[in-house]
This record gives sequence, C-alpha cells and structure tokens, in this order.
Amino acid sequence: MRGLLIYDEAGYRRNKWFAERIIESASAGGVQIDLVIYDGECSFDTDVDFAIVRTIAPSLNERLECHGIPTFNNSRTSFVANNKWNTYLFAKELGLSVMNTVKPEKYTDGEKIFGYPFVVKSIDGHGGGEVFLVDNRQKCKELFSNFDINRFIAQELSSEPGVDMRVYMLGGKVLTASRRSSKTDFRSNFSLGGNAEIVAVPEDVKAVAESICRALGCDLVGIDFIRHNGEWILNEIEDVVGTRMLYSLTDLDAAELYVKYIINKLNA
Repeated sequence: MRGLLIYDEAGYRRNKWFAERIIESASAGGVQIDLVIYDGECSFDTDVDFAIVRTIAPSLNERLECHGIPTFNNSRTSFVANNKWNTYLFAKELGLSVMNTVKPEKYTDGEKIFGYPFVVKSIDGHGGGEVFLVDNRQKCKELFSNFDINRFIAQELSSEPGVDMRVYMLGGKVLTASRRSSKTDFRSNFSLGGNAEIVAVPEDVKAVAESICRALGCDLVGIDFIRHNGEWILNEIEDVVGTRMLYSLTDLDAAELYVKYIINKLNA
C-alpha cells in the first residue's frame, strides 16, 4: 500500500516532526507514504491508494477524489470546516446550537444586530488568527477599512469569552478532549498561550460531535465548543487539526493512531 502526505511549505515547516512521525508509523506497518509539498499548482502521482491532506485546499481533496484516491479528511469536510460561514450554515442545517452569526455587508451591520462588543472573524482564519473583538464603531470602521468585508463574519460574543473545549474525533469516536482558557484574551487558543487541561466530554457535547462526524464522514478532526449561558455551543470544526496539545497533555501518539485507523479503513 502506498499513499501521499500533503502539506503546504509553511505547514510542513511548523509540523515537520508530526509529518515525519506519520511516515515512520506507516513504514512500521508496511505502508509507504511519500511527502508532497503543495504549492497550489503541483501535479501529483495518481498511482497511490490514499492521500492524507494536511493543507487547507478543498479543491485539491476534490481533485484527488476524482482520480479515485480516498482523502483523509474528505473534500466535504475540507469545504465545510475550512470556511467559518460554511460551518455556520452546516450547523444550522443539522439543527445544532451555534452563536448568532451574520455575513456583514457594511461595517455597521454587527452593531445593529448584536450591539457592542461582538466578534469579527475571517472566514478562512485558523489558530485564532484574524479574530477580533470589536467594542466600538470606530474600531469596527478601522477594521473593515483594512480588510475586505466579504472575507469576514460577525458573531455574537459568548457569555464566557476565553473558555472553550476542543474534542478530538478519530473515525467518528471521541479520542480525547481539552478545556482551554485564557485570562488575558477572549481567544483561548493553545497556540496563543492559553492554558489547557484534559477533560471528560459531556454526553450532550459527545452527541453533537458524533452527529457532525456522521454528516461529514470525517476522519481526524477537532471540534471546538464555546461556553454560552451555561451550555457548550459549537464554534468551529478543525480539518487540519493540530496535535501539539495531544502530545503535550496525553500519552496518545496521534500520528500512529491516525495511520492505523487509515490502514484499517482501507482494508475493511
């Protein structure tokens, strides 16, 4: 069996150790994995059995699938999870609880709908990047004078900013979960210095996470929930989910588990 492991250059530099661990784990199981650095234009070998796509490029997943190559995660997961507006629409379609969200047409839309403060996010940002807390009209006006408003969504601020839970899902089942918090930022991302601890997953959160995985057919994802009015509310789905927290806080070898899962799925 032979597969591809696809990264963009920046992603590979940040995650070189994890990429090498995937290749090493596959080799131990008798599977060859070739690393591909994707630049948006590269061609790829179609004489492979699967592709692990660790870059954000839904069209690439789709191209591979058109060649009959199973992708991990699949193109539907990539399309929904890597666009926050798509995630919101998907959640509403499933009947899941999400924060009030709009796609603003002018900078005053968030003010009219939510009042201040509210959150502005780029639809394709990751790791807490391009996420802003807007607490007055001047700040909102300045923000959208620097960015294309069409790339952003506006969202109601949760009642407990700076707190969230990431649930790691593998093959539709809970792998583990971490509760993240920050005392200095409304964003709780581990990569931004937030604190994290492993926690048990409440049954209602587990049910939502499982329903998302069933609907998307995803393989390895992180599903993020935020705290609002005493409940955990779906926030985002991470397709190319980071594993730093797993290796920092648990004895789980995410690369080995992912490779074994892929091999078992392909051999089923």
